[in-house]
Amino acid sequence: MKKKLNQILNIIMALLLVCSLVQDYINIGILVNGLLVLVLLAVCMTVKVIFIEKIGRIQKIALILGIVFLTLTFIGGCYVLANHGQANAGYAVVPGIWTMICFGYYRSKNRANSN
Repeated sequence: MKKKLNQILNIIMALLLVCSLVQDYINIGILVNGLLVLVLLAVCMTVKVIFIEKIGRIQKIALILGIVFLTLTFIGGCYVLANHGQANAGYAVVPGIWTMICFGYYRSKNRANSN
């Protein structure tokens, strides 16, 4: 069951990327479609992380939070770019710092468990 779900999520993620590239080529709302695809990919990746059995609960939480903050970083960056740099860059920087903290914690725990 989990293998089937993983395959379905991989197909959905690939289709999202292909659809995004086609729409970007046609120039239909590049920023909005890009952000929508980013959010949908983050949801798919979060579902995939939930079903990983090799890591502990705290590591899963750190990985999921890292994905969420990474998504918020890109959304904040797009917001700053959409406002031609007039918006505060902190919208992208602050979630970016939390992304590095979450992924760093995940990697440190992952290394400790593999030794």
